[in-house]
Formats: sequence, structure tokens, C-alpha cells
Amino acid sequence: MRPSARTLPIRLPPLPGEALDSWLEATARRMDTTLGDVLLHFGFPVRQRAGNQFRDIPADWTIFLDERLTAAVAHATGTVPEVVTAMTLAHYDGRALQMSPEGRAVTRHVLWGRGRGSRFCPDCLHSSGGRWQLSWRLGFSFACTQHRRLLADRCPHCGRVPRQRPRSGRSVPQPELCGNPPIRPGGPVTAGCGADLTCASTLRLPPGHPVLTAQDRTMEIIDGATVAFGPYRDVPQPAPAVLADIRALGIRVLSSLPAAVLREQIPADIAEAHLATDPVSPHPEQAADRPGFMAPPRAADAAAAVTMALGILEQPGIHSAGEALRGLLEAVREELTQISVTSIDDWGRGISPVLQSVHLAALAPTLRPSEHLRYRTTTETPRRPTKATRDIEQRARKIPTMFWPSWTVRLTPPEGIHARALAPVLAALLLIPDSRTSLDQAAGLVGDVVDGIEISRLLQELDDLPQWPDIVTALDRLTDHLDADDVPIDYGRRRILDYTGLLPRDRWLEICRRTETPPGTGRRERIARSQLFRRLSGLPAESAPDDLGGLDSAEFRATALHFTALQTPELAHALRQEALEFLASHHIHDEPVTWQPPATLLAGLSLPAPDPMHVDLPRLHQLVRERQHPVQHAAQVLGTTVEAIRHVLDEHPAPEPPLTKNAARATGRIRQQARQAIPEEHFTQLYLGEHRSLQQIATLTGFSRRVLTDLAKEYGIPLREGPQDYKRRSTIERDWLIEQYVHRRRTLPDLARETGMSTANMARWAHIHNIPLRPRGGASHHTALRTPEQAADAPAILRDALTSPNARQRLERFAAALPYPTVTEAARALGIHQSTLTTQINRLERDLGRPLIERAERGRRMRPTPFGRKVAVAAKRLIGPGGRP
Repeated sequence: MRPSARTLPIRLPPLPGEALDSWLEATARRMDTTLGDVLLHFGFPVRQRAGNQFRDIPADWTIFLDERLTAAVAHATGTVPEVVTAMTLAHYDGRALQMSPEGRAVTRHVLWGRGRGSRFCPDCLHSSGGRWQLSWRLGFSFACTQHRRLLADRCPHCGRVPRQRPRSGRSVPQPELCGNPPIRPGGPVTAGCGADLTCASTLRLPPGHPVLTAQDRTMEIIDGATVAFGPYRDVPQPAPAVLADIRALGIRVLSSLPAAVLREQIPADIAEAHLATDPVSPHPEQAADRPGFMAPPRAADAAAAVTMALGILEQPGIHSAGEALRGLLEAVREELTQISVTSIDDWGRGISPVLQSVHLAALAPTLRPSEHLRYRTTTETPRRPTKATRDIEQRARKIPTMFWPSWTVRLTPPEGIHARALAPVLAALLLIPDSRTSLDQAAGLVGDVVDGIEISRLLQELDDLPQWPDIVTALDRLTDHLDADDVPIDYGRRRILDYTGLLPRDRWLEICRRTETPPGTGRRERIARSQLFRRLSGLPAESAPDDLGGLDSAEFRATALHFTALQTPELAHALRQEALEFLASHHIHDEPVTWQPPATLLAGLSLPAPDPMHVDLPRLHQLVRERQHPVQHAAQVLGTTVEAIRHVLDEHPAPEPPLTKNAARATGRIRQQARQAIPEEHFTQLYLGEHRSLQQIATLTGFSRRVLTDLAKEYGIPLREGPQDYKRRSTIERDWLIEQYVHRRRTLPDLARETGMSTANMARWAHIHNIPLRPRGGASHHTALRTPEQAADAPAILRDALTSPNARQRLERFAAALPYPTVTEAARALGIHQSTLTTQINRLERDLGRPLIERAERGRRMRPTPFGRKVAVAAKRLIGPGGRP
């Protein structure tokens, strides 16, 4: 539709940045006609009073001009609609201010929006013939950088803000004169106040003044889409968010900063202008109840607030900005009731995450040790927690209960804290960064072997170390790695596996024979078993099931340390293979025995202990073969810790020392005896003709596999791949296994020797064919064979849990634990370790496929789920009155 307004005979182009009302007045003045005639020509509606209000007409056309009037003005003046719109405050909507939903007013509660009125530069009005800039109407406009002076706030004669209402349309405009109504009642309205605004006096500023720099930066922010200077460089933010940050800091300056501090922080001229009482204000005795909440009433106030705010936000990074903000917070601390992590929530809406990071960096010295982790204060961008409970539970499955040894040895100080005490604490601490998880909850999620009190105690000791910031950085880096990447081990599953069948005695003796390791007394066997449990489960050795013999005593730990030093690569390899077979027997085929996080994550950090990778390995192997207490001696000689030596030897066992002359002679005699007992023809018949394995021949002849291997090489007999023959890879038929194992009651080791495979592999076939295994010892034989029959007679709700003879004990202990408030108290009352009871309840939940209890939390005791209550009732009915855990 063609606009109705005719083009004007005289056209006056707008100045860059000019406001709409100024341009309309300049046009009327150029045509020497009244403003009202020009507005009528454009089609502006006539203002008519009705109940002292103007109907359907905006208070100020410069705020907003609808599409029809915009088109009419553009057509009549020979401009384009976009130019007309750019002269209204709608031009700044969403950047430097926010319009009301209907678009007719400026929201004063957001970004220091000014509803009406305009500041002004007297020099600009004089040089332009009374043309007014649109930016002067912004709350963030306080200085003229061209003429280096503060903007004027009010008319020097009437003391009121100019342009709070439209100029009278009954006269030819004189924009350089104040258009406010006359002070004296009864004066001519058309004349208005009439004071010459070009003569207004404001503070002059020297070149390079911080206020001029702040004004330039503020307009740069407003005119740009995003901000990427200072702390925003790495995380660019939209202009409104940065202006909201300036406003938030400005509020702190205007409302809480003592005058003495303000005079120290900003130039004296602007400080005095801000602190001085306005002599022109009609109500100088009145002060705002909430300074800075609305747009500052004076340019000096806005200049002081923005200059100080930018003094913080112009710092090169988040942490340097935090240091600058820390001084401001310390200055206003006495004026505020509280300064905490959450106090910034009251600083206003729309604050950017960068300012929140700066705030956390400012508070870092006052935070507790756990809060350094929670808010990631040592990273480039500290932040409030963002992870959900589900994310933290997923992270917990990637963390062993005992922190990874390669990292534990780096983070444990040489004195004061033992690695075995720190390891579960470090594991729990990995659940704190970026989460709201409490210390007690974190401990529970990774195995519940420590509590929040112990974690807090050790945190205080770590916080006293000079390396504490780098320890926090290391844990933050590892947390990011765990959240971003998959871990090859599901430690949550490892924690609840049934380890009662790990490394049975016959397998230990077989490994000792195969690797020519002295089996020693029962203690050496228990050490090997408990260490294998620790590596597989990620739990402390003392959490092993009772039959594994894990002991938490100084004597046992000392013996275990000696065993680590004496372990050979052959024994380590055999135990690793045993661990893999154990995992396979639990249907875990895609996980390594152990895993360590990348050591590169620790690069560049100053940590309490040296890097074990720098240990001289050949020298270490030499040292551990020379002394009665080799680990302690090697640690002292090599200038490192016992735990570092233990870790290196676990990863790189020392080989057997070269044979002495006597040992060489003894070995030669054994080989000579083997040649006489097993001539080449006999060896060929046993190995190639009868397809016996080396292990079977060793059992038959009494010579070790190593001797037989050397003998085969001497005879030129090619050995088959792998330590076992092809029978190990053959299929075990179910009927045969039932006949031999169930009906004839032969043992698994006996069947394994017959078929040429390991006992663990034979056990795996029993699991595949769903044949229940007998526990060690003849007394349990009949019980094991009756397990399927008992399950068939049990209540339906319990049948899936009756998978082994130990299932009744698990059910008994679960039912007995329910009256207690926590699992820990229940285990104490039952006389068992807490981790054992937790493992048994977890096993029941896994077998039954549903949760049985709701774990205790702060302020709430442990209680059964509805399903768990039914299981407990059924279990008590099955166990009977005489049942005991």
C-alpha cells in the first residue's frame, strides 16, 4: 500500500547516530514551520486529551515507530525505512536495552534501560546546530569522547532532564534550547524552559582519561555482536551478557563500595563528581534505595560504575580478573551480610558464565579444599556444577575403589600420608568436580571403603602441601578425560564380581611348577591371591572374600612387599593369564586385567612425588636381587618412594639373576637326567605321536616344562603354539562333563589334566553347560549338587538368586541387615566386613534384576524397596527359624 504522505519540498538527511525526534525537529526548523505541521504531514496522530491520558499514542516516538508511520516518514523524506528505524531505540533492542513486550516502552529493570529523557553534550549541540544523538538516551552513555567531557544530565536552569516528553508542536523548534515546560506557572507552553543547553557546564576530561576509554569500550560492546576481550577471549559472549556483567559490577560500586576505597580505585575528578551532591537536582536530599538497580541518574555515577567494572573485566584472563574482583569484594564485605559462591545470584539477571567464573576465581582463597575441586578453581574457567546425578554415577563406573597406582604414587607425599589410605580418597574425589555430590555420597559410589570424615581429613593435609593447586589440576584433567573418553574396564561391575573362586590352590601349584617358582608356605599363596584380587577388583586387598586370605596387617604387607620384589616376569605373565581366564569365566572377554590413565595428563605439574617412569630400571632390577629388604633399599638408593618401587616392579618384574656356577652345574645335571629318562624317540612319541602337552609330560616324568622345552629344542622337535596343546581348544561335551564331574565326582583339576587344559578353563565349560560347581572341600559336595533342586522348591521370587550354595548365605545376610540404619552398621553387627555385605547384596540385586534396598543418605536410614521387602519375607520363610547368617 502506497504511503499517503507527499514528499517534502526540502529534504534534510539525518546525521550519523541521530535520534528520530532530533531529525524531525531539524526538518521542521529547516522548513521554518511548526513541528506539529510536519508531524501532521507525515500522518502522525493528533494528541487529544481524554481523562488526562493520550489514547493509543506512544509517549515518545523515538522509542518506537510502527511500520505504517515508518514507511510514511521514509517516503516523504526520501530515505529508506531501515534508516528511520535506526533512529529509534528499537535499533538497540536486544543489545543495549530491552523493549517491553508490546514494543512501546523501554524496560527499565534490564541493562540500565532509560524510559525517557536524554543526556547531552553541550559542545555537540553547539557544533551540530542542536542535533541530538540517539546513544545519549542509553543508560551506558555518560561521556563524549570527541569533546572529552562528561555528558550533561539536566537543564542548568530548570534542573530537569531534557526530552522527557515531546516538544510542543505549536512552534518552530529550537532543539538547542530546553523544551521542558516553563518553571513559572502560566508561562507560554510553546516557549518551554528556553535555557540554552549549549552553555551547560560538565566535567572536562584530559586525553587518555579512564572514563573516555571506558566509554569507547562500552560503545564497542554495544555495536558488536559478541565480545572477545579480556576474560571473554576464550569464551566469547553476546553483547547483552557483557553489559549485564558491567551492570552487576556497577551495582556493587554504587551500592556498597566505601568512598575511601572508591577514591583509591578511580581518578580523583570522577570520584569527587560521583560522590558530590547534585546541586541542580530538585531533590538533592533524596537518594535511591537501591543505587545501580535502575540506570544511574547522573553521568558521573554511570562513569564511576562502568570505569571500575571495566577495570576488572579488561584484565587479560579470568584469574587475573578474579584477583581484581577480590579487592572489590573485600572492600564491600563489611557492607554485605554474606559473600559466598551463590551470592552472585543476587547481582542481577542475565549475568554471563564468564563473570560467574571470575567470581569463583575471586573467592578461591576462601574456599574449602573440596570446593576447589567442585568449582574447578584451578582451570581456565571455574564454574558452578553442571553434571546430573546420572553423569556422576556413570563416571563412578570408570573409577576403581583404590586409585590407579601409577597416579597414586605421584600424588602421595613422601611423608605424612600413606598411599593405601590416600588411594580410596583420591578415587572418591574424582566424583566431586563439576558435581553436587557430597563426600559421603562420593565414597559410597566408588566402593564405600572410606567415609566423608576421612576424606575431609586427608583433604586438609593435602591442602597444606605446596603442590595442592597442581594436585587439583591433575584431578580436574583426569575428570575431563573420564567424562570425554571410554574406559576399557567397567569398575562398577568389577566391584561386585564373586571372587571366591579366584586362583584355587591347584592352579597356584600348577603356575609355580610351570614358572619354576617355589610355592612357599600358604602365606605366599595368599599374597598372590590377594594381589590378584586387588588388581582385578580395584578394591583394597582386605576387602577380599574371607577364603582369599586378604590380611590387613603390617606383617602381611611387609611380606607382600617382599613378594613383589621376588616376582619374575614369568610368574607375572602366568598370573595375568589366570586373571584373564577368571574374567572369561564371568563372561568378560573384552577387558584387560588392569588399566592406567594416560601419564601425559600430568605433564607440566609439580606433584608431591617423583615420576616412577624416571626410575633406572636395570639398576632397580639389580638392587632388588641383592638385599634382604630389596624394595626399601632400592627406594633409598634411587631417591624415590617405596610405593613407586612397588608400582614399577608390578609393571616390570625383575628377571631371575644369571645362574651361578653351582646353579649352572645343577641345571646341567637335571638336563642330563632328563636326556637319560626321556630319549629323543620317547619324547617324540609322547609329544607328536600321542599329542601330549608339555605339562602332561612334565606331570608324567617329574621334569619342569622349562627343562622339557630346552630338551625339545635340543632334539629339534617343533613345539606347538601356546603353552597348552590343541586339546585345550577342543569342545567339552555336556554329557561327558556331567558324567565325570557330577556322577563320578571327579575334581576339576583331574578333568583338566586329562583334557590338557587349565582348571579355570574347565570351570568355564561348567558355567557354559550350567553345571553347578562344588566349593572346595568334600563337605560341600552334596550341597552344590542339590542347588538346582533346592531352587526349584524355593519361592518363585527367589529362584533366580539361588545360583550357588552361597546364595542361601547371601539371602540370610540380606534379611538380617534390614533392621539396621546403614550397611556399615549391619556388617558390624553381623561380624563381617562392610564390603563383603555390600558385594553380597549387589550380587542378589544383579541375579534378581531389581534393586532391593535404598541406600542410606544424610538424614535418611537404609530401607528396603517394595520388591526387597517381598524378597526378605520369602528369604526368612526359606531359611526357617534356625537360619543364621
